[in-house]
Amino acid sequence: MQYINFIFEDGDDDSTLYTGPVPDSDAEYLRKAATHLRPLSDDDYMTGPACILQTMAKYSYVLDDQDLYWCVEWDPGLLVVRMTPNKALEWVALRSPIPDFGGREPLPEDANPNDDEDDNPQYNLIFTPWDAQFDEQHKEWGAFVPADSEVRARFERALDRVNALGDVMQSRYADDRDGWLGLCRENLEQWCGEGVRLKSVN
Repeated sequence: MQYINFIFEDGDDDSTLYTGPVPDSDAEYLRKAATHLRPLSDDDYMTGPACILQTMAKYSYVLDDQDLYWCVEWDPGLLVVRMTPNKALEWVALRSPIPDFGGREPLPEDANPNDDEDDNPQYNLIFTPWDAQFDEQHKEWGAFVPADSEVRARFERALDRVNALGDVMQSRYADDRDGWLGLCRENLEQWCGEGVRLKSVN
């Protein structure tokens, strides 16, 4: 598995696609999360997760062969959407492994916050590539390098479906953007619920 992010080099107006390795423990966590994926129809994508791109939510991309995982920091913890060429979208909402992370109110079903693991793979999957976009030291720590043409091609192929849906959304919802955003947020709250409780992989 490898992270994909976009980095602006000094003096460049356009970003450069970079890639860096996903540490084994975080990769295994994402693979475990993938066992809980469920189908996400085109219509549900357009009236749900698609609106996240219009918010300030932080997210990352993880490329695994032909599969592209879009990982988003979103209640109840982490949303994962898998995009694969010529296949339907899939997704899962994961509950944060740290119940009170980000000021959330733990539920009775959650573990005691004091008993939680120090490591938070959901945080790692988002902020390792996110921080590397803006900080040279984080880029070096994460071993990020410019992506080669083969990686760029796989990344772009995986995005073909959602890029096409972007054109559909423009024609459907451009005249009522606020209404669309409201619908998406309501759907996400309902569909995500409490999220899947997934322990870190040791």
